[in-house]
Amino acid sequence: MTGWKWQRGRTLTYLTIPGWSKLGVMAAFAVRTGGASENPYSSLNLALHVGDDPEAVLHNRALFLGELGYESKDCVAAEQVHGTRVLWVTAKDRGRGMQSLEDALPKCDGMVTGEKVGLLCFYADCVPIYFFEPRTGLIGLAHAGWLGTAHKIAQEMLTIIKSAGGRPENCLAAIGPCIGPCCYEVGENVLNAFSENFHNLAMFSSKGEGKYYLDLVKANQMLLLAEGLWPENISIAGLCTACQPENFFSYRRDGVTGRMAAFIGKSLRG
Repeated sequence: MTGWKWQRGRTLTYLTIPGWSKLGVMAAFAVRTGGASENPYSSLNLALHVGDDPEAVLHNRALFLGELGYESKDCVAAEQVHGTRVLWVTAKDRGRGMQSLEDALPKCDGMVTGEKVGLLCFYADCVPIYFFEPRTGLIGLAHAGWLGTAHKIAQEMLTIIKSAGGRPENCLAAIGPCIGPCCYEVGENVLNAFSENFHNLAMFSSKGEGKYYLDLVKANQMLLLAEGLWPENISIAGLCTACQPENFFSYRRDGVTGRMAAFIGKSLRG
């Protein structure tokens, strides 16, 4: 895992990027264990939209964020819709989407901020993409499923970062655990969607009979490189959510299930 490390906290185990922590930014990805949710959401389900007991979800969020030095009131969550809309987050947004779905940032799959606000997104196979521009202090988080990837949400994130004074060549990015090409079989419709926006379809390998294996990590890495990021500045976890039921929820594998969370936030100390 390039840049990513397993971290054992007070009560939970999670993934983090120590190199970013040294620069004052916590980037973390939860695993599925250590929480209060019952089957089929057992046990650290962090999403309110999947049918789990809301009290269990809020308990789980407090556990996870507490490990990272944050509280729900300091964070923001969005209504994820598998799109490419990216919103700028300010201190006034703190707490939105953290206690209920009704006040989440509406219909967006990417968030960028320059303030000390924790950003939280939810996953059960889709790609978490983290952004950190050290020169400006900008941070961002994207939820990239196949549809968001095909329509280049990573590019939209960098457009917002550039508009706020950031430079892709200065930017650090990280790709967390997601479904891998070993497990992600798709049809012609997905291939056709990518062919509309990508000249290079190296993220697909043919299985035959109109079926393909899709490498979402490779697709998003290609987008980041095309926008000017340096290869050595992209950290890839390289963990397949569908292959590891002991660690990760997977919608493709299980159907009704919980969600892990990706988190990024500046240190609240100092």
